[in-house]
Amino acid sequence: MIKKYHTLIILLLTAALFACNGEKKKVPVNDVEVANYFIRNLLDNNFNEAELYLLKDETNNQLFDRFKNQFSHHDKATLDKYKNADIIVTNTSNPADSIFIYTYINSYKTADTTTLKLVRTENKWLVDLKYTFPGN
Repeated sequence: MIKKYHTLIILLLTAALFACNGEKKKVPVNDVEVANYFIRNLLDNNFNEAELYLLKDETNNQLFDRFKNQFSHHDKATLDKYKNADIIVTNTSNPADSIFIYTYINSYKTADTTTLKLVRTENKWLVDLKYTFPGN
């Protein structure tokens, strides 16, 4: 009988330990946080997470899928360099209350300057890739 309680107590303590150690994922709420989360997830080759911050429309979905396909074909050494890269912000601006422009480079490919446009829709900041590519 005591052995049953002993096993039950160990199981409960183990479950409590794992429950306490579960880190809550921080949810980005402002324009800078969303931009950083989006970029960090791209650099980490974590496209499912990055896609959470993408403005959903046909053009953005196509641009994102094309980028994802090209990026994921890099060799492991290159992907590791991107994962270890820092995000270096070179410029930001707010041309309107619901628009945020974020220009950055990463420390692995410092010659590649990228500008993202974030839009606030339904009180959420989302990345609009249409702005990022020439001609948009």
